[in-house]
Amino acid sequence: AIKFGEFEGETLFIAGAKSNYILPQDELLIRQQFPKYQLVTIENAGHWVHADKPDELLHTVDDFLM
Repeated sequence: AIKFGEFEGETLFIAGAKSNYILPQDELLIRQQFPKYQLVTIENAGHWVHADKPDELLHTVDDFLM
């Protein structure tokens, strides 16, 4: 049974290690709505991972999509 607000597909969350946007305590809520989630933290990146570490971001997304 699908719960309201739950997405059953594979989901990627990307966080910058220097950002406090996704906190460890957020993972319970993430898991409830996205049970097949993967969280990848990019070192030496803030909230704007695409600006701070564009190559690492592209590699992470590419690996997820393959």
